[in-house]
This record gives sequence, C-alpha cells and structure tokens, in this order.
Amino acid sequence: MTTRAPYLIAAALAVSSMAVTSASAGNLNFLKTSPVNYFKGDDMELMRQNAEKVLEDPGAQAKQSWSNPKTGASGLAQVRGEFKGSDGAPCKRLRIINNANGLKSDATYTVCKYPDRGWVMHTEASPAE
Repeated sequence: MTTRAPYLIAAALAVSSMAVTSASAGNLNFLKTSPVNYFKGDDMELMRQNAEKVLEDPGAQAKQSWSNPKTGASGLAQVRGEFKGSDGAPCKRLRIINNANGLKSDATYTVCKYPDRGWVMHTEASPAE
C-alpha cells in the first residue's frame, strides 16, 4: 500500500523514526521521549529538505546530515539501497537519524518515486522480478 505525506515524507518519517517497542496502537505517549517531540518548525523543514536532497541524489549510497544551530537538533539521511519496484517505480531504502534534546532515533523506510506524487512511503514495495 502506498501512502502520501504532504511534506514529502517528513511527517511519517518523524513519527515512525522512533522505537515503539512498548507502545500500543492507540497510545502515543512514546512520542514524549522521541527527538521529534522537541523539533521546532525549522527542524522539520530541515529534515524534509535533507531527505529530499538525498533521495534525488543519483548516488547509490548518498548521505547528508543537517543541523539547526538555533535549536541544537540534527539528523542524517542516507540511501541504504535502491531497486525498481514491481510496479516499475524507482524505490530506495532511506535511513533517517534524528537527534534532539539528548535523544536519538534511527529507522529505515522504503520510499518510491511516482511522476504525479513524488517520493512516497511504500511499505509493501518489492523489487521487480
């Protein structure tokens, strides 16, 4: 299933880049102990721009970090692999690391690019055979 995030994939990356080992589906208290809880608007925008730049880089192992000296927040986006999806879309595995207020999150997502929607999280994407 594909889902579209209005700010590229920033919101989904932000929420899902935390470890959610003990949180139930309806309990969002885990967000209180995640870096994103301390992000300001500029931090979210820097993370989004950084992820987009790395995704658009033609390098197979592109990576780039960002930081906001005003808030002390920082992060990294890194391509961990790429493949052509079974629907023909170019897909990449994107690692996102976020740091804020002494907390760190690290997660990897599959995203695919579509001409009409741009980069989209695609949890069920699989390589074409």
